[in-house]
Amino acid sequence: MDINYILYQIRMDLWNVLLAQWQTSITTPEYWGVVATIIITYIVWYRLTDKTRLLTLLFYGSLITVMTTLVDLLGTTSGLWYYKVPLLPLTTSVLLRDWTLIPLTYMLVQQYSSNWRQFFIWNAVGTSFLTFILTPILSALDIVQLMHWNYLYAFITSYVTATLSRAAFHLVVQVQNAVREEEPSPLTSTLMHPAFKPLDKQGDDNE
Repeated sequence: MDINYILYQIRMDLWNVLLAQWQTSITTPEYWGVVATIIITYIVWYRLTDKTRLLTLLFYGSLITVMTTLVDLLGTTSGLWYYKVPLLPLTTSVLLRDWTLIPLTYMLVQQYSSNWRQFFIWNAVGTSFLTFILTPILSALDIVQLMHWNYLYAFITSYVTATLSRAAFHLVVQVQNAVREEEPSPLTSTLMHPAFKPLDKQGDDNE
């Protein structure tokens, strides 16, 4: 039998199980507690964040989100951990962990880090909060269950993820700044090279 078709059947069976689990979870207080946690976290983050740097912070947060979602997908697929209160019928908790708690925390870390030395310190603080405080709370509330994983592995993975995301962020910024220095802005080009030739002197027209 085709291995791809076998995997398809397994995915369909898994989808039916996840859908049934989600339909049960949506009626529990834990589910709506997670929803409230997401809303409150975004409100707190918005009050603390520097609005003048919102665009760059969101870009850095997007890099964190992509890498965290990938790590979470690998972890749940390989059975390293699983989630007991899914907001969506998925194996990963993208809304609570990958799209809220982790990126918002690291965006604040990025905001208060003007150089790499400060970032390494704040990164350790933020990662410690996520790993040694937040994760045990989520585990005690039966939201996440660690299987073949521990807090040390989680700390190292999160710390490296935040560091690589910052490196990618600065690389993109450097490339953008280099291009801007090489290419003049459209306004500058227009001022240096007028679109129309200057009119001839009026005296020449009356000849």
